[in-house]
Amino acid sequence: MRIFEKFLAVLVVMAFGGSVLPALVANGSLPSGLLDAESPGVTILYASVYVIILSLVLMRRGLAWRMMTVNPALSALLLLAFVSAAWSIFPDVTFRRSVALLFTMAFGLYLGLRYRLEEAVAVLTIGIGLLVLLSFVFIAVLPDIGIDQDIHRGAWKGVFFQKNVTGRMVAWFALGLVWLDRVGYGRKLWLRGGLVMALALLIMSRSGTGLVTTGLMTVIVLSARGLRSDVRTLLPTLALLSVIALVAAVAVTVNFKDTMYMLGRDTTLTGRTEIWAFGRSSIADNPVLGYGYAAFWYGLYGPASYYITQWNITSIHNGWLEVMLDLGLPGLVAMLALMGRLLFGSVLTVRYGDHRKASWLLAATLALLALSISESVFLERHSINAVVFALALVHVSAPRRHARQPAESHGWQGKIAMTDTAK
Repeated sequence: MRIFEKFLAVLVVMAFGGSVLPALVANGSLPSGLLDAESPGVTILYASVYVIILSLVLMRRGLAWRMMTVNPALSALLLLAFVSAAWSIFPDVTFRRSVALLFTMAFGLYLGLRYRLEEAVAVLTIGIGLLVLLSFVFIAVLPDIGIDQDIHRGAWKGVFFQKNVTGRMVAWFALGLVWLDRVGYGRKLWLRGGLVMALALLIMSRSGTGLVTTGLMTVIVLSARGLRSDVRTLLPTLALLSVIALVAAVAVTVNFKDTMYMLGRDTTLTGRTEIWAFGRSSIADNPVLGYGYAAFWYGLYGPASYYITQWNITSIHNGWLEVMLDLGLPGLVAMLALMGRLLFGSVLTVRYGDHRKASWLLAATLALLALSISESVFLERHSINAVVFALALVHVSAPRRHARQPAESHGWQGKIAMTDTAK
């Protein structure tokens, strides 16, 4: 049963991996675009995924109650998403998509409360790793899907909708591999072999954001222990890093065009500046409550229909602007509180707690913050980003509970005795 439970969790990770597989399986044909992500067949498939998540939660007595009490701000944010149907421009869409968000976050909370962090990260890494492995199969056998034939012609995207999604998923995969290797969980041969595979796909995807994020997270995992240094050493080090960051920021500003070219972007960040301007003007029209969760980008009928039909996008590509569009100022305040909790909680845990464990929390938090600049990562339904967010929040909000769990582990192949949180 323990192995079967992990198997189901891996299936959910794959379903939330941002791939074309749900549309391909549900519709029996290749997806023609992002709008196929909510076809009737896909909706039924995700309903099956919700049943799996609900079953996983109900298998552990009392887990549902603990999920509701992990963090008041998170509970308030999820409640606000449902309540926003009262003023949403499309109430039925908001309610339906709020259910999807609830189950997505619930799965992340389940992973955090059910497993030790090593096991939870291993489940995520295995699920994403299987998608990465399938990506190479698609690239070789079905290049019309696996290799971009449109804007980024020739870029490898594998089973994912676009190369930027590929970059994000590979970044989470690489973080899991590096961190698991760092803490000694799993076989090093498999971990390092997977890392080579991940880097190959990342390079061939030409995802500048994914490459930068992967490098950032790797450096954090390998150097997090430095935060435990003596104050007389730590403060000068932080000052030096601040100066380096300032110099780098100035250099990027002065050489902005060349820097964007190196990252595979143009000076408009692939059109993002135009979308952001449109988003800011829309927020100014309705700043207090927003347009209702996930209603602004509703298909062909929402305020953003032009960008959906002409640009084939369904988000504003900025986490903070997306929250404002969805839930207005209350949503923004709740998200600031949650990200602040993650950031300061992970830093304090690195400094005063288990720095090896907390290095993943800190890397994941900073990665979410970095991705939020160019992607809508915070309130994504059916998304690994939201799962990682909820998982990290559990381990930051309830560190004492996890500190009491056994620290030893011997791999992720189901050979260890997993902690039953019902005890």
